[in-house]
Amino acid sequence: MRRILKVNKKLMLGLFKKLVVKLGGVDTSEKNHVDIFTEERITDVIGDKIASKETGGIWIKVQELAEFHFLNVTIVGTKNFKTHKGITFYFIGNDQTYELHSDTKEIASDNSNISNQWITQFSFDITEVDFDTMLTEGNTIEVKSNKQTEVFTIIK
Repeated sequence: MRRILKVNKKLMLGLFKKLVVKLGGVDTSEKNHVDIFTEERITDVIGDKIASKETGGIWIKVQELAEFHFLNVTIVGTKNFKTHKGITFYFIGNDQTYELHSDTKEIASDNSNISNQWITQFSFDITEVDFDTMLTEGNTIEVKSNKQTEVFTIIK
């Protein structure tokens, strides 16, 4: 009996939404939502682009707080990174691979349904890291978190 009521309730809500739209109302369903805010963040990324691929890239901005150096990172790509364990960058070169683990542990990407891309922001503590060597000796950056992986080519 409850199942029939739930089905009837969903059917009635669907009919009501259609009726409201037909009478000049606004359809507020998720499929018709256009996320202009996230799309603007994707098209106007702040920082220097260090890596790219067809569907996005990696931008960085170095920030100094007291005697610590942080690398603020923005990734635009096709993967939804959502984790409480952080993100790891693997700088892969011809002879060497460098690892860099994010200082930010809780990370969640935002999606733009306009360009169908994800934007992810986090930071690295690079106080005791030779980041310039990682960039010059690396050819690609492999971004990994949980089961998500995305590969970018370093811009030389």
